[in-house]
This record gives sequence, structure tokens and C-alpha cells, in this order.
Amino acid sequence: MAIPPDAPFLSWMLWAARFSLCSAALAAASLFDLRDREIPDVLWALAIPPLAFLTALWLLENPELAPVALLSILLAVLLAGLIYYTGLMGGADAKALVLVALACPLKGPWAILTGHPFTPLATFSNALLLSALTSVCLLAKNLAWKARTGLPLFEGLRAPLAVKALVLLTGFKMRTRDVLEGRRHVFPLEVVREDGSRELSPALKVDALYERLGELREAGDPALLPEYIWVSPGLPMVAFLTAGFIMAFFLGDILFSAILALIEVLLA
Repeated sequence: MAIPPDAPFLSWMLWAARFSLCSAALAAASLFDLRDREIPDVLWALAIPPLAFLTALWLLENPELAPVALLSILLAVLLAGLIYYTGLMGGADAKALVLVALACPLKGPWAILTGHPFTPLATFSNALLLSALTSVCLLAKNLAWKARTGLPLFEGLRAPLAVKALVLLTGFKMRTRDVLEGRRHVFPLEVVREDGSRELSPALKVDALYERLGELREAGDPALLPEYIWVSPGLPMVAFLTAGFIMAFFLGDILFSAILALIEVLLA
């Protein structure tokens, strides 16, 4: 536990206030993320200062936790910078992680699972676990599409078998005209060459996905493009981070705990 059961009433109230305000801010950010895939900076500007102030008050009540809490914040900031500057996630995802770090650097007093005490890391780990579950849904969607249309999944596409397997778990086929019209938050997983040939080319960086969409729109006459192309859904990672934060607060780091349990079984 981050605070003992007999802690002063003020400590418990500060925990409840920080959790409630952080959850509300993340929920609002998730709504923007789901609708627009963009989150106004004013949301972070309004949420971070009061949360940082409440956390400072909590640390004044529990000074023995300050070193570990500051370490948690530092690790979260480093992780946020890493995922942003490598392009693996967007700026809003990094800001959400920093928000969690400043609001609840250490795990909540009601967390069930044992393990490390760092709420931001548990939030990120839980979010990755939840987002990975989408692969099962995408695989089922692709198999259903093939069964419904009777069309081959990779006709006219050049790619190694491993890339095709990866695309089956990270993308789905969509009408090209819908992609070009921007009806949904999706990004092409195909590159159209000047000679008309197509190649599967998954991209890990967010900026590369946006560039791929622009390249497809400039590829030429849409009538010359195939009826369906492979696309990747623009996952609302802030929504996953929100769910991961709530899970971290009440459960802990699920993936980390599972790995520890597996190691204990193997070493028993």
C-alpha cells in the first residue's frame, strides 16, 4: 500500500480527490480522442496544476514517500518523452502519462495486486495490454470479411509472410474511397508505387501513418486504385490509458504481476 490503513483522514481525502480529478480529466480527454483523435492543450493546462498541488500536499502529509514518488514521476516523464520522440505514440498520449504521474505517482491504497508501486508505469502497461486485445478482434474481422466477400486478403500485394501475419493482427480491409474521403480514423498499410504496384508496409510511427495517407491521396486517379486496401485503425490510446489508470489504481500492473507469477511457477 502507498499509505497505511490508519493514515490521517486528510491523506485519504487527498487520495480520493486526486483519483477523482485525474479520472475526470482522462475521461474528458478520451471523449476528444474517440471523436477527433485530437485533444485540446487547454484540458491538460487546466488539470495538471491542481493535481500537482494536491500531490504536493499529500507528500507533505507523507514525506517518507517523497523519494519514491519523485522517482515515479521521473520515470514517467522519461517514458513519455521516449514514446513521443520515437513517434510510437502521439503528444496527447505522452501528456496523459505525465498527468497520471503528477496525480498519482504511487499505487492506490486499494490496489489488489502486489508488485512495483509506480502507477504511471502500471497505467502504461495496462493500456498496452488492452490495446493488444484489439488484435484478436481484428483477426476475427478479417476472417469474417474473407468469408463474407470470398475475396483474397492479399491479392496483388508484395510482402513477406511475417508482414502479412502482422497485418492480419493490426489492420483490416476497407473500401479505398472511404479511406480517401476520411470517413474514419484509419491509416493505409499499403504503399502504391509509380508503376501501379502495391506493397504492404506497416509503419510504427504515428507521423509515418499520416504521411502514408497523404501519399495515397496523391497517388493518382482513385479509379485506378483497388476497391479495398489494408488500413490500420487509429487507436484512441488516451482511452486505453484511462482504462489502464483505473485498473492500475484498483488492481495494479496486471502484465507485470502475470510475468512475476509465471517466473515464480517456472522457478518453483
